Amino acid sequence: MRTHLNCASCIIDDLCGALQLIPLEEKIKKKILRESFQFLAREFSTEKIPSYFITEVHRILKRISRIEIPFKERRDKCNKLGMEMAEKIALEAERLEESERFSFLVNWAIAGNHLDFRTVGTGYGFQMAEIIEELRVCVSEGLRIDRRVEIFRKAKNSPEILYIHDNVGEIAFDKLLIREFRRYGSSVTSVLRGGPITSDATMEDGETVGLQEAASEIILAGPDTLGISLNEMSDQLKRELQTTDLVIAKGQANYYALTEYRSKVPGEIACLFRTKCETVSNDLGKTGKINVAILL
Repeated sequence: MRTHLNCASCIIDDLCGALQLIPLEEKIKKKILRESFQFLAREFSTEKIPSYFITEVHRILKRISRIEIPFKERRDKCNKLGMEMAEKIALEAERLEESERFSFLVNWAIAGNHLDFRTVGTGYGFQMAEIIEELRVCVSEGLRIDRRVEIFRKAKNSPEILYIHDNVGEIAFDKLLIREFRRYGSSVTSVLRGGPITSDATMEDGETVGLQEAASEIILAGPDTLGISLNEMSDQLKRELQTTDLVIAKGQANYYALTEYRSKVPGEIACLFRTKCETVSNDLGKTGKINVAILL
């Protein structure tokens, strides 16, 4: 999905929300904003995907602030909370028969997408104590677009599955779904970013939550990008997208990229996420922030 004109305000809102929480001198924050505005004035286009612009303004933030991992404390807390909750969810899941268990785990993988602490998610100033209840409410909402039955059928018949992750925290729920795919006899390759950008999960985050215990292999998506990048995608990811039977893509940013990259992927693509804005919900023919499991 390409950028709409109203995406510009969201990009700036996200950057400003981040700057409110980072302990920097006011002159440094102004410099970050100034360079970001200059970049957007020069580069903003409806020919690119929204995540390209969000990535670049957060790279400007990292470069000028000299903070290698912004929001490290929040990232670590999200992973810790995700792991704690995933243990409980795993116990609940084991009491269900196969198709119900799959649907249950997909629901939680999508609810985990709400752990995104950017302004379009829970917000940079979210309180951990409130998150558990928010996720349970998210699960109780159900799915406004629900293709789980078809995705389940395709997963059962897919020897090779490529799982493209989104955020810290939610990767602990992804781990449970990957284990379920492995029960079907599928080989599952996890895809993670090579560096931190906002709340996106990195190779190190995957190791923290123990993804290596569930996935058949973990590969690099590319550098520090919001979702996978059409321009900076690793050669390994390009190869995997050509050979896999089924792609499971988490998060809105990966939806942006894969809707544009769809013609280059021979296999099936399922997107699991919670919409973060009206533009994307409208693109899907719906309104409001909704939970979706779709096939492209």
